[in-house]
Amino acid sequence: MKENWIRFEEFLNITGLDKEQAKIMITSGQINAKYINDILCVDSISGTNALIKTTQTSLVSKSIDADFVEQSIGTILNLHEKVVEAKDETILAIKNENQFLKDSLMSAKEAQLDDKKTIENLKLELEQKKQELASINRKYKLMWGKTLNKNNI
Repeated sequence: MKENWIRFEEFLNITGLDKEQAKIMITSGQINAKYINDILCVDSISGTNALIKTTQTSLVSKSIDADFVEQSIGTILNLHEKVVEAKDETILAIKNENQFLKDSLMSAKEAQLDDKKTIENLKLELEQKKQELASINRKYKLMWGKTLNKNNI
């Protein structure tokens, strides 16, 4: 299952948990957490699952508190919204990267075609110069009766 990391403070704001409760849940393994660039981040999916399990346990053991249930549902919806936003941002970033790579490949292909044309033109020019040199050799031979020594050129 894919993980969606959010900052620890943001998780606390969304869930309404106090810092100590959340740290206990992290150390007990109910919530996945890790440091990203020296910032404590929480996996929003495991956090949501832990909140649901905690809510189910407390609902079974205590009478149902409507405000608590409403807050839990709101928290879950907020976490879901954050996950969807992160997914959309990731998709957009990947699309932009793909477009950049596609443009780079097209540019490289155009450069390759230009180089091929330049090589072809240089080959034609070289062939013309060879023909011109052969023609000059024939003229010299006809005029003077001697062949041009290639080493003297």
